[in-house]
Amino acid sequence: MLNVGLVVSKRSREIMGDEFLRSVFMEENLQYVAEIGEYIGEDIKSNDIRSIVLISENYLERLVESLEEAGIIPLAIEWIPLRWIEGKKMEYVKGLISSYVSKAREMDLVYRVQPVRISSVSRRSLLKFKLYEYRPYPILATESIAEKEVNRTLELCPVKALAKTPEGPQVSEPEKCVACGYCSGASYLGFLEVPNLSTEQVIEFINSAILKGEFNAILFTCSYDIEVPENIIPLRVPCIASIHDSFIMASYAAGLQPILYLDEKCENKEIGRKRLEEIPDYFPGTNLPIIKVQDKLELNKVNFRNLPKTGIDREVVLSRSRRRALYLWAIREMSKKVKLDLDATVPGIFNVKVDSSKCVLCGVCVRSCQMMVPNISNIQNSIQLIYDIPYCIGSERCIKNCPEKAITLEGYAKISDLKKVTYNISSLAKCKYCGKPLGSSKVKARVDELLESFGFNLSEYTNVCNECKQKILSRKWLEKVRTT
Repeated sequence: MLNVGLVVSKRSREIMGDEFLRSVFMEENLQYVAEIGEYIGEDIKSNDIRSIVLISENYLERLVESLEEAGIIPLAIEWIPLRWIEGKKMEYVKGLISSYVSKAREMDLVYRVQPVRISSVSRRSLLKFKLYEYRPYPILATESIAEKEVNRTLELCPVKALAKTPEGPQVSEPEKCVACGYCSGASYLGFLEVPNLSTEQVIEFINSAILKGEFNAILFTCSYDIEVPENIIPLRVPCIASIHDSFIMASYAAGLQPILYLDEKCENKEIGRKRLEEIPDYFPGTNLPIIKVQDKLELNKVNFRNLPKTGIDREVVLSRSRRRALYLWAIREMSKKVKLDLDATVPGIFNVKVDSSKCVLCGVCVRSCQMMVPNISNIQNSIQLIYDIPYCIGSERCIKNCPEKAITLEGYAKISDLKKVTYNISSLAKCKYCGKPLGSSKVKARVDELLESFGFNLSEYTNVCNECKQKILSRKWLEKVRTT
């Protein structure tokens, strides 16, 4: 976690008051709180501040430049426009600040972003020799080896700025990237993160909004120029295209109704509109709407569904499936609050079927799947093939590699399918000499059948373990040596 400082304008300080700011400083365990002044740069360095929450009338470029000189890059600055707190109750203001402070603490990914040459040079940038900028291009948070996820991520980029690397998909041409975040927002698992809208940042933002605020809804928007009612907390995002389904569903399950607003002035409006259309209109299995606002004036007309509040366990996304695990958490949590239609499908999660009459439990599907969906387990004297359906991303690697053609893809999974399914059970074949487990008796029978079809009479060796087989062959060799 990064050390966070709170910097306010003179007008902001007058509205909130010193006593209020002192309470925020203590409750949020901040390292620094101050009004904007010439001393800010030195204070930032001496207090080892790495991210800033700024409250002011305007986005102050000169202040941002001085903060950059002090070692804080612009992407690590969370700006709260003064208009978002004017006329609001102090409880609302405190909840808003708390949520942005929690998000700012998780901004470590922004320091992996390298500056790129600016696309257009202004007179001001020339005078200041500022010929570069920090663009929030996606960063690979952790290694991704799932082929389907990697290929999908590469295909999503509208400007083809991504490349496949041994660690996973990465932005190979940062100066070409438009920082829309679509490759992250429309991916299955989200290993490629937008540095100032990472999964961890969203979770911490939602948790703080629930624990320290009295909000009914969360507004995902790329706009600062918007009036927000007191029961809605705004989460400023780089672009609507960077919002993942799991962020929407997790906020809903946590008790905040999601609202999405695409600003007409958005630089990536077309890809943002495309992503907005892809996001489901309802929470899976319910009639709970995901509100997509066309006009910012509609915010005052939104009807909210009050749901019990629940914090999100941060460790949910530390698993191998990251945002898929967050999506599944949301469905499980929502099932505790409303009745879900178990026949409703869940976009992005796939279901497969295994024909037990064809499957011999050879284990090829287990070795092929990079998401570790299928698994073979020995239970007492039987061997079982179990599929963990919720983690399937539809790569079809198990289907393509199955030698018996026993597996088929059924399409999107239903909510009732989101569980571990035992597709086949077989007795356990054992070595006829030492009793060591060999695997599925179905595999043995299939191998015997193949050997006989090719004219080999070696089926007696298929129920013998390798150690005993070596002993038998060694004994036969010694007998042959003695006779000669």
